[in-house]
Amino acid sequence: MDLQVYGVSGAGIIIALVELGKRNLGLATRWAAPLAVVLGLLLALLLKLDQPGIGSWLQVELMGLLAGLSASGLYSGGKALAQGDV
Repeated sequence: MDLQVYGVSGAGIIIALVELGKRNLGLATRWAAPLAVVLGLLLALLLKLDQPGIGSWLQVELMGLLAGLSASGLYSGGKALAQGDV
């Protein structure tokens, strides 16, 4: 499977896990974005360990970082700021 497909599905998993943490574990909203990034990196690490030939470590971890940022809304928010849409 292509690396980008894992990133898109990973973002959905990260969103679900962060929401679970906020609703059931009492996670403060200010910790949601850092948790999303950490979960993205952790899921990327697990993917690389499960499928060593999927890509280089750098590619896989960058995909995990982008999945975490996308799940937290920081990537799209930063992109909107850079384009002056806000």
